[in-house]
Amino acid sequence: MQPKLNRDALSGLLLFLIGAAFAYRAVSYGVGSAARMGPGYFPIMLGIALMCVGGAIGIGGLRRASAPLIIPWRELILIVLSVASFAICIGRFGLFPALVASGLLACLADKDTNLRRMIGVILFSCVLVWLVFVVGLNSPVALIKGVI
Repeated sequence: MQPKLNRDALSGLLLFLIGAAFAYRAVSYGVGSAARMGPGYFPIMLGIALMCVGGAIGIGGLRRASAPLIIPWRELILIVLSVASFAICIGRFGLFPALVASGLLACLADKDTNLRRMIGVILFSCVLVWLVFVVGLNSPVALIKGVI
């Protein structure tokens, strides 16, 4: 039986790589010991734990026979564009326009979405983010650049 890449195998590999990068970066913080933990002790342990979990998931995925991995490119690209649009728009236009652009692109990734659901997602995210960051945390972010 030849191992085939499937969703579990790739997920395990990704978790393993993230854990390895996390642990590698945390070494520069100073580890200390279990009795006197330094600032890098917990991040290293977390990275090692993530590597173990990723390895277990990846090996389990390679051992199991399953359908080949089909990557939903349309959805993947729209979600990445959604995050990128938020990052680009928040500094130039403000929080609410960034949430609108991000929400529109994210909703387009779902094939079953309609205009009513899109408006609901965007309004809910605007209200929730406003409550958490502006009201709750008193964050100095422009809601609409130049207006509010």
